[in-house]
Amino acid sequence: MEPTITWYAQSAIRIDAEGIRIYVDPYHLPDDQPPADVLIITHQHGDHLSPDDIAKVRHEETAVFANPTAAEKLSGRVFILRPGQIVHYGPLEIRAVPAYTITKLRKDGEPTHPKAEEHIGVVLDIGDHTFYDAADTDVIPEMESIGPVDYAFLPVSGRAVMTAEEAAEAARIVQPTIAVPVHFGGPMGTIDDARRFAELVPSQVRVWIMEPAGNP
Repeated sequence: MEPTITWYAQSAIRIDAEGIRIYVDPYHLPDDQPPADVLIITHQHGDHLSPDDIAKVRHEETAVFANPTAAEKLSGRVFILRPGQIVHYGPLEIRAVPAYTITKLRKDGEPTHPKAEEHIGVVLDIGDHTFYDAADTDVIPEMESIGPVDYAFLPVSGRAVMTAEEAAEAARIVQPTIAVPVHFGGPMGTIDDARRFAELVPSQVRVWIMEPAGNP
């Protein structure tokens, strides 16, 4: 059975597969969204850790996994995930992988997503499918050990994350069957970034440009 994928905004996605509902970095969720079995927060920035959106889908049975900087800002039962760690929830395997920027800098000259803060992307294995959510990152050496995957969610706006050109290089490295550009729209790039990404990915990669909270 094929998974169902929903993109909301920025890097907020929902995956329904094998009877498990997974949210990663919920943000700008409509009020009527179904509850989460698994909730993953990749880092502490407000467009990834949104308390109001988390509250819409979190319930007492939700398994919450977060990197260290995000976990500090969350209450209740939260499991800390650091790059390199692997955890399981029923048939779901979650592998935390590094996510950091090198060339995207703040005004003070420091990276927008420092490696030392242990921000994470995730590789999710469930049933016959593998998903890679890159989160906020540049093209980094650790991507070489991730692919191939069935689905990859790659930021494309170039605003503190990969540009469309860099995301296409990431797709070449991780070898997804399907690539979904994210982290665009609003103040963070436009659909033109997603279209540019689609033009540049290797020819064997299918690209889904999704409507927010919609389907490809």
